[in-house]
Amino acid sequence: MHLFLIRHGESWTNVHWREIEHNHQLNSALTEYGLEQAQKLAAWMKSAVPELDGLYTSTLHRARETAAPIEEAYALTAVADHRLREGGYSFSSGEPIPDELLPIHKRVDFHAEPFTPFEAEPPGVESFIDLRNRVSNFLTGLVVNHSSEKVAVITHGWTLNAFMDVIFNVGPYRSVLMDFENTSVSWFEYRLEDVKGPWRMHFLARTPHLGSNHRHLKTLELEAS
Repeated sequence: MHLFLIRHGESWTNVHWREIEHNHQLNSALTEYGLEQAQKLAAWMKSAVPELDGLYTSTLHRARETAAPIEEAYALTAVADHRLREGGYSFSSGEPIPDELLPIHKRVDFHAEPFTPFEAEPPGVESFIDLRNRVSNFLTGLVVNHSSEKVAVITHGWTLNAFMDVIFNVGPYRSVLMDFENTSVSWFEYRLEDVKGPWRMHFLARTPHLGSNHRHLKTLELEAS
């Protein structure tokens, strides 16, 4: 299986995260630039990977909007799956948290407290380990159902970190936070028969479709200030 892991395009939440006042705002749509990123991503994907057998997306708006141009490019219908939601957007049971209850602040130190819920309210919010478990469950099914196919998955930053932990078999206490840029693509290959290990990484978090004229450094500056 060839697996292309993709972060959604720039969303309203990414740009205005300091202005969030209401829980439902966390399930935001793409910005105009995010829509442009998604279109460029789809064009690049179709050129680089002419055939795609499966497309999966998080159930959140920003991921589904990112998937739309890829659906059109490949004449595929994306499968929306709650297991691909952002970290802290599900209960520990795996059930999605309704928009009106989504936790605005995530106060947990993920490096030191992977078993602590992302937030205390609402009760029962998942921990990073819960997130990893739902990602692992999704990935296991993907390997079984698409053993010799090419599949793209549209998801979120923390969820992508969980994918990395599962693929690289990282223990519960991680030491690196991976920063996945909006619409970045990571390409992995699963070969069960390979004696060196089933997973092979071809590249990580690349954005060839965006060129050099994009806002990543500006976004980092805002988040760090």
